[in-house]
Amino acid sequence: MAEILQQRPSAFAAQASASAAQQILEHKAPEYRFAFTPFLFKNFRMGISPNRPTCKAYLQGHCPLGTNCPDKHVTANNSWNFNNLVCKHWLRGLCKKGETCEFLHEFNLRKMPECNFFVRNGYCSNGDPASKVAACPHYEKGFCPLGPRCSKKHIRKTLCEFYLAGFCPDGPKCKKAHPRWPTDLPKPTVKIERDPEEIAEEQARLRENAEREEDRERGFGGEGGGRGRWRGGFGGRGRGGGGGGDQRRQRGRGHY
Repeated sequence: MAEILQQRPSAFAAQASASAAQQILEHKAPEYRFAFTPFLFKNFRMGISPNRPTCKAYLQGHCPLGTNCPDKHVTANNSWNFNNLVCKHWLRGLCKKGETCEFLHEFNLRKMPECNFFVRNGYCSNGDPASKVAACPHYEKGFCPLGPRCSKKHIRKTLCEFYLAGFCPDGPKCKKAHPRWPTDLPKPTVKIERDPEEIAEEQARLRENAEREEDRERGFGGEGGGRGRWRGGFGGRGRGGGGGGDQRRQRGRGHY
């Protein structure tokens, strides 16, 4: 009897993990229907599955159903080299190509390419700008007076009832929040909203600085560049600064 009781929790845990994995692998987005859904479907063909088959009648030259056909109306010579990248115009609802667009009209992470740098090195050099913002200690403590105007992240977590009671058996491995109550917190600061023009100017300035650094490195990296001038300053041996030592001697003689 004791062995059966010991095996039951492990069996339940295995079943729960299997169901969770199945939900992740076979995830289905919820379908919402509104009063204007038929209008969007009829006029703009919105809400149709992107994985539906291609219309055979359309490939032969003509489909009698026209825009009411449930299948794709695409030509065979379409280039689908970028069908793993999401169309930036479609994200804003401005793509005019429709089904003939070379890019993906679906935000599906399974169809997007994985970062090659992350695959090779285990991390991405670009990083995630959103994750670089520090968490707000006031929000973690329970309340931030600035709300959405705060310059730091407000991460919503479920508080651990065991930790609030005094002891959590999971410790730092607990999936719920273990709030801390520091008293010497700095005052929260307001988030500064920058204009797109200001951001573009800053990016252009950074690009100019990077190009200037590259040009400077190219200038000093040449055979007769900075290395020659450096040597010429001490002994006049370099190609770029052969007369440095002689000029210094002549100046010294002139002062006497």
